[in-house]
Amino acid sequence: MAKVKGNTRRDKALATRGRIIAAAETEFAAHGYHGATVVDIATRAGVAPQTVYFTFNTKAKLMSAVIDHAVMGDEPQLPETTDWWSAMIAEPSSELALGHFVRGAGPLLARASLMSEILRAAALTDDEVRETHEIHERMRRDAYRKVVEILSEKAPLKAGLTTETATDILFVILGDSLYQLMTTQLGWTHDRLIEWLDDTLPGLLFELGAGA
Repeated sequence: MAKVKGNTRRDKALATRGRIIAAAETEFAAHGYHGATVVDIATRAGVAPQTVYFTFNTKAKLMSAVIDHAVMGDEPQLPETTDWWSAMIAEPSSELALGHFVRGAGPLLARASLMSEILRAAALTDDEVRETHEIHERMRRDAYRKVVEILSEKAPLKAGLTTETATDILFVILGDSLYQLMTTQLGWTHDRLIEWLDDTLPGLLFELGAGA
């Protein structure tokens, strides 16, 4: 019986955490980071403000959890454990392997890019938020560097590119800012942008025809 109670308590805590994250995402999207208050987030989630602080400690850590949830989904799964990541590794062609990565990462960008850009804006005026933003940017850059290293074993990088400069290009082109610019301000659909990225990125990164 104790085990059942323990599971119930844990399930309730996870459900509460999920409601807070969902409420925070809505409030951040509507009001920005600084405009969204813990009181409003708590009200939307149906909990006390103290519960928000008890669960996440600070608003910056709550925003970090919102982004993590957007990237990894309801049942947390790191990109490196997904089928599309495995397909990228197994594909001998760098061009086709990069396509697996672009199409696999696309939904993550769609879910997380707005929150990431809100975090980026808030980081300009808040030291704690800046630290949170830098952590997420380092994690994304490390993942992209790993992708470049995997793909450069399949075909040579374009003349003049190093692993770091190729990572720079992938980091910017397949990034939150460009995604938001293209889909929000310029009106591109998600599918149109992913198709363009799939067509464009191989030529920016690799010597096509040289094993690609």
